[in-house]
Order: sequence, then structure tokens, then C-alpha cells
Amino acid sequence: MKKAYNETWVENLHIQAQAAEWKAKNLLSEEQLEAVKEVFPEKFYRPGIFVKIGLFFFGVIACTFFVGFLSLFLYDGGSEVRFSMLSLICCVCFLFSLEFLIKTRNLFHSGVDNALLYAAVGAGIVPVFLVFENAPLWMYCLVGLAIVIPATLRYADLLGPVVIFGLLFTVLADLMMKFPLGKALLPFGVMILSAAIYFGSRKNKALYYRECKQILELLSLVTFYLGGNYLVVRELNAVISGLNVSIAPQIAFAPLFYMFTFIIPVLYVWVGLKTANRVLFIVGLLAFAFSAYTYLHYFSPLTGSQEMVLAGVLMIVASVALMKYLHTPRHGISDEQDRKRRYANLEAIIAAHQLGATPDGQGLEFGGGEFGGGGAGEVY
Repeated sequence: MKKAYNETWVENLHIQAQAAEWKAKNLLSEEQLEAVKEVFPEKFYRPGIFVKIGLFFFGVIACTFFVGFLSLFLYDGGSEVRFSMLSLICCVCFLFSLEFLIKTRNLFHSGVDNALLYAAVGAGIVPVFLVFENAPLWMYCLVGLAIVIPATLRYADLLGPVVIFGLLFTVLADLMMKFPLGKALLPFGVMILSAAIYFGSRKNKALYYRECKQILELLSLVTFYLGGNYLVVRELNAVISGLNVSIAPQIAFAPLFYMFTFIIPVLYVWVGLKTANRVLFIVGLLAFAFSAYTYLHYFSPLTGSQEMVLAGVLMIVASVALMKYLHTPRHGISDEQDRKRRYANLEAIIAAHQLGATPDGQGLEFGGGEFGGGGAGEVY
């Protein structure tokens, strides 16, 4: 699908952000940073966070007033069909305004375009709920996916992957909860869908969807772990079964979920370290902490305060020990900042663009090459 925002500017924006990081680490001089901005220009309107929030609320209010103004002429409080027609007309108007502002004002997730996009998607979904009142939940979700997925592919809005993720799992839960066997296999369904989303999102290498992909990866990692966590499965199984008890009964396949509870965090941490994936590593550490809580919740002889004190002491001791152990890089892992990583020859890329040549490969590749800017003085 064709993108709404200028893809070249989006890629240049990413390159500028990377160059700014290198400048902060003294790998680039101020002159080199300015040279990067000249060779890789972008003209998006990107206000500060507070201005962006203000523009978003302004857009929401403007859309609300527009709907109220049109309703004076097109809606008399009668049938739901007329209100559905009003919603569709508003959806078309919002989309037209969104496209017009992006092309003329160079907006890029600036608040106003986000508000117009949400208003258009909301106005497009309203007729579905009005016309098909008694449809099953999974059908509403599928219609929502048919609207949200194209909108996310075109505009790469960060709320899009969150909504898509929620709708997919709602469809899964609604369909599996209809059958006794589906209820029993729901945790495995959650894990399978999470794995499919994770590996599917990693196949997309476009910088245009970089943040959307990161959100999907993070959410899928969390749900994959929670789908196999013993405490979550046991407690939710009692809720689904309608059991009002203080202690949830034992679940089927308990040894398997014990294994998942402790193996998945270890796997996250190990793969995160091996691949230098910070998100995977951090999620693994948090998952490991929750796994420890899961064990203590059912089997701990200590009180809550004693557990917190013991956990704090163990974390401090482990942190100090790892910092001392990794002060000398071991197995490709070090406690130093990532300023020592291998970077591409950005100067060569700039020179190639100025001479009209294109570097080999696609996009800005990291790793390999000689780099000597900003007083680096070594091979990066």
C-alpha cells in the first residue's frame, strides 16, 4: 500500500537521529552532523511534545464541532441509517482533510493528523455497530481489523499496532471460549498467536514501520510469556470457570506451565544477550522477576516484606557482581556503553551522495568500515 508520508524523508529522519546519537557520543563533530542533515534532508513539521498534545486536542475538538455542524442538516434524530450515513460522510471529510494537510503542511505525527486519523477510523466503524446490532464479537473485531490495518499500513500510526494486537487476541479468545476444549487450549493459542505476530513483524525491514514493528514485538513477547505463566493460567482458569474461591484449583498440564514459567525468561535473556536485543533482554529480566513472584506466591515460606528485602539484596549483589565481571568484555558482552560498537563509514556515505553515487546495500547498514570522526581514532 502507498504510504501517506514521504518515505525518503522518513528514512532521512532516521539517519539524522542516528547521526545525532553518534554526535552525543563524540563519534561525529558538529560540522559532520550538519553535513548529514544537508545530505539527508527532511521537511516534516514535528513540534515538541506539549505542542503536539495541544494540537491533538485541538483536532479532536474541531472534529467534534464538525460532526455537530453536519448533524444540524443531515440528522434529525430518526433512523440509525441516517446516522450511519452521517458517520460515513464525516469519515470521508476527515480523510480528505488528513491527506490535504499531510501534502500541504508536511505533517508527520504532529497531533492534528493523529486526531484526524482517529476521527476518521472511529466514524468508519460506527455504522458497523449500528447496522449489525446482534453480530458476534469476533465479527465486529474482523471489521475493525479491515479498517485499522489499511490505516496503519498507510499512516504508520503508533496506536494502530496496539489496536490490531488487541483485536486479534479478542477474536482468538472469543472463538476459543465457545468450546470447552477451546477454553483448555486457550493458553497455547495465545502463545502460538504471539509467536506468529513476533516473527511476522520481524520480517518487515522497512524504516517506515520501525516503531510499529517494535511495539508489536514488545507486545507479542509479553503475551507469549504470560500465556505460559503458571500463575496467570491458573488464576484466569478459575475466573473463566466462574469459581469464586480464595485459592484457584490446580490446572491441567501444570508441569508444562511450570517449565514455561522458568524457561521462557531464561530464553529471552540468553537470546537478547546473544543478539544484542535490548528489548528482548529487558522483557526477559522482567519476566524472570515475575516468574520468581509466581513461585513465591504458591510456595514461599516468607512474608511479603521479607521477600522484598531478600529480592532487593539479591538484585544489588547480582548487579555489582555482573558489572565487575563484565568490566572486561566477555563473550561479546560488556558493561560499557554502546559507543564501542561497530559503525558504518558515515563519511563515505555522505561523500558518495555528494558525488552522485549510491553506496552498496539497502539503506544505512551498521557494522564494518573505517570511521575516524569526532576523535574516535580507531577502527569501528
